[in-house]
Amino acid sequence: AAEPIAVRLAKADPAKGQANVKACAACHNFEKGAANKVGPVLWNVVDRAKGSIEGFNYSAALKERAAKGEKWTYENLDAFIENPKAYLAGTAMGFAGLGDPVKRAEIIAYLHSLSDNPVPLPK
Repeated sequence: AAEPIAVRLAKADPAKGQANVKACAACHNFEKGAANKVGPVLWNVVDRAKGSIEGFNYSAALKERAAKGEKWTYENLDAFIENPKAYLAGTAMGFAGLGDPVKRAEIIAYLHSLSDNPVPLPK
């Protein structure tokens, strides 16, 4: 079993995470004010309400989570990146998932940095 995301984030290198998202850039933008692609923009995704990017047509599964008021926490970002279809049955995301817990933490550390006011890391 992987260490909790809080433990992995404390050791994670956001620069490695930035390198690890190169494949993600085919479907997602990461810059503030950028346009959506096949997937929604990921600037300021940590603690953002799910399904909340204007003009993006989310899957019914994600719209259902959004209607419940769910947000993208560190923990559920970790679970989603590990196995999107297991975390969110019905997701339109075609990515199969990333089993390496260290790389997931690096990616999430990078996503954490993509904000004018980053959400504090979990303790």
